[in-house]
Amino acid sequence: MTASESELETSTQTSATDTSATDTSATDTSATATAAVAEDDYPGLGSASYCLGLLFSAYILSFIDRQILALLVGPIRADFGITDFEYSLLAGAAFAILYAVAGLPLGRLADKYSRRMIVAGSVFFWSIMTVSCGFTKNFAQLFVARMGVGAGEAGLSPPAYSLILDSFRPQHVGFAMSFYKLGVKIGGGLALVVGGFLYDYYASLGVIELAYIGVIKPWQATIISVGLPGMLLSLLFLTIQEPTRKGLIAKNGEVPTEIPFKEVVDFIWQRRRTYLCLLLGSSMMAMAQYGSGAWYPELFTRNYGMSKSEAGASFGIIILVAGSAGIMLATWCASLLRKRGYEDANVRTMFFASVLAIPFSTLAPLSGEAQTTLWLLWPAVLLSGSYLGLMAVSIVEITPNQMRGQVTAVYIFSTSMIGMALGGSVLAAFTDFLYQDDNLLHYSIATACILFYPVAAGLFWYCLPAYTKSLAEAKRWSQ
Repeated sequence: MTASESELETSTQTSATDTSATDTSATDTSATATAAVAEDDYPGLGSASYCLGLLFSAYILSFIDRQILALLVGPIRADFGITDFEYSLLAGAAFAILYAVAGLPLGRLADKYSRRMIVAGSVFFWSIMTVSCGFTKNFAQLFVARMGVGAGEAGLSPPAYSLILDSFRPQHVGFAMSFYKLGVKIGGGLALVVGGFLYDYYASLGVIELAYIGVIKPWQATIISVGLPGMLLSLLFLTIQEPTRKGLIAKNGEVPTEIPFKEVVDFIWQRRRTYLCLLLGSSMMAMAQYGSGAWYPELFTRNYGMSKSEAGASFGIIILVAGSAGIMLATWCASLLRKRGYEDANVRTMFFASVLAIPFSTLAPLSGEAQTTLWLLWPAVLLSGSYLGLMAVSIVEITPNQMRGQVTAVYIFSTSMIGMALGGSVLAAFTDFLYQDDNLLHYSIATACILFYPVAAGLFWYCLPAYTKSLAEAKRWSQ
């Protein structure tokens, strides 16, 4: 054991206010009593479910607000006179850079202060910034407003992961986390379905003029409409119960309420095969998933001649149904593997999903016919996003409570900078600079899938033995 590891002396604790470390020579009886107290310390299922429902709703709105631009490529390009690559900076980098960077300090705050207050403030702020996106008049203004949306949304998942882990008992937490992660697919799907309907509706009204503001374009009115509900939702977070913190780790015989970020980095680095493979593997999945997801609506309108509402409904329903089913199906498959003795069931399931996603995701954009593309997208979407719930649980269940917000922020930083910021832009760069033809967008999507999914599969496979070791270590101090 290294010096740094000995400082982080493992101990089972039941709340953040308990400052005594568990005696390593304690008998089995006392250990059982401690576990029983921890079991009673969870909030009731109704209270936990109410908290989960609000977090789930916020996650849906966050993905609607961040993904709505995927349906508005054409109108925004026409108004601002920009290329695919420049648009990709608005949809990806502008959002993802501040989303990733702001998540680090917000994750640290979530490890120490009221998690419900952090979530409430974040939801309100990003909703205000989403509405402001609808009032922008040029590329620079929209870029800055999108950065604000990213900064606000950075405050959701770090405290949300921690709240879910502390609200649900171990036997329920996997499905609770996967339910929360359904927000990715439901929000992304609704952004296209609702966004397409709203855009066509506002376009049918002709000129929209607001007092003191002036003319509002249909794409602007669409963004404003999806940003408003979050302001009300933010107030409801003030009504949830803040659960006690569990799965704490002791340091020098005491349980600190705060661990310096340097020690968090050291903790990750000492287990780098586990954490880096998980972080980079999920980032590769995100590059393929977010990159192709950001451009499929435009592929349907540009290459297949669909309207905004047709493209949004067709692709959005697939994301809603297949994407949601994939997340829950992966959780179920992992539970079956675990019952058969595979401790690494979560990561093993992600490995199989990333391998199976390769052929469907690569062939879907190359079919050359809209209906065939849509049929192939059902299994492609089901498999490509199935890692989301399992990944969230995999990261936090091997991390002490005092570090969960910060480690979640590191995870978000990785997937945001690599997956969101680069995914859409790399794909746009393929179109603008490699294939040099807007009508070859389908080649760009296929290229991204055939490159990134195999890398993800390799990283998850390499992670398996290290993850098993990290999980065994975590069981000595987590509840």
